[in-house]
Amino acid sequence: MKRFTRNLPLLAAVLLVAACADITDPAAPQAIRPEVRTPEAPNALMALTCTASATARTVRCGTPASSGVSRVIIGGQHQYVTLVSTNIQVLADTFAFSVTVTNLVPQPLGTTNGSSADPAGVRVFFNSGPTSTGSGTVTVQNPDGTGTFTATGQPYFQYAGMLAQSATTAAKQWRLLLTPDVTDFTFQVYVSAAVQYPNGYIDDIPYVVSLNPGESRTLTGTVRSVVGNALSSEVVSWNSSAPTTASVSGTQLTAGGATGFATLTSSSGARSGLFTTAVSVCQAVVVANGTSLPSAIANSDCFSSYGDPDGRPTTSYYGDLYRVTLTAGQTITVTMDSGDDLDTYLLLANSASGFVVAKNDDDDNGVLGVGSRMIYTATVSGVYVIEASTFNGLDTGNYTLGITIQ
Repeated sequence: MKRFTRNLPLLAAVLLVAACADITDPAAPQAIRPEVRTPEAPNALMALTCTASATARTVRCGTPASSGVSRVIIGGQHQYVTLVSTNIQVLADTFAFSVTVTNLVPQPLGTTNGSSADPAGVRVFFNSGPTSTGSGTVTVQNPDGTGTFTATGQPYFQYAGMLAQSATTAAKQWRLLLTPDVTDFTFQVYVSAAVQYPNGYIDDIPYVVSLNPGESRTLTGTVRSVVGNALSSEVVSWNSSAPTTASVSGTQLTAGGATGFATLTSSSGARSGLFTTAVSVCQAVVVANGTSLPSAIANSDCFSSYGDPDGRPTTSYYGDLYRVTLTAGQTITVTMDSGDDLDTYLLLANSASGFVVAKNDDDDNGVLGVGSRMIYTATVSGVYVIEASTFNGLDTGNYTLGITIQ
């Protein structure tokens, strides 16, 4: 049997859009990565200025000094956006090349809620040009539409769908119409997309905090701009839904004297945390290599700290907590042997991040029957929390907890 749990994605953090780098060989795309610049303001609008040669069949894009305008999503060649062009063709009066968009920002592009795509997708607007550097004229031949970004009637190419971090769109061909006397021309583009956190967000916050009654912990959190830049001067404020269970003063979280749950919300001006922080107050027993500890799940126990489908507290199960210290590279084997009388369930969480890193229902070796055997190799050193629980809701019974660390 398998108790239902969802595996949460790791939250990471910077918006990159792929579009026009130096490409001379259509079969071998290249991207030149210059020194990274930090804009003066978190949402500073930066254009990508591109020069193209019809004779040399090249497109080169770079970032000028940032303007004073503010928008949600911006350019910044190789910093926030990289325009990569391939398959450059010059046919009669047409200059064509294919462009992709890759998101390097910590939050997905083309969505306002992180789960469904915004109808506008990701758009690349022509802010100015294309303009011939000599005689002749250049126009955008096949835009997906025109709209207002920094001015009215600006042509744009649209990439549909939601674009996750590090994901790349399918290539879209851009075609520019040239008069016969055009040899070189320039144009300037902006990238525009809806995001879930247009004002920025707070990350590096714990997902679940497990505290003993009366125990304290310093809360962490990093305030970031819309594109993932850390804003070191900004302060994170915390609010507890149940101060008697878990109170906050500044960044100091302190558990009350009784067991229970609380929810913490973080904020910094208009910015909020990527998720709320759950707090579980329940006495945990320290264990180590060689532990063999008879115990029992009883209706007087704490409720589960990590047992809901998202790895958060729930009143649907009871759970005993244990703490163990691991060094990166060590492998821990945890067994929960009930003599096949109690259908058990084990979970292991990283105490610092609060995320569940391992879980097990029935012993995969078949030795413990409906008992559990969980094996995990630590990726980081620190304290981990073991939760001994049950497969069936609010079940009770005896078990022996075993710990082996290698």
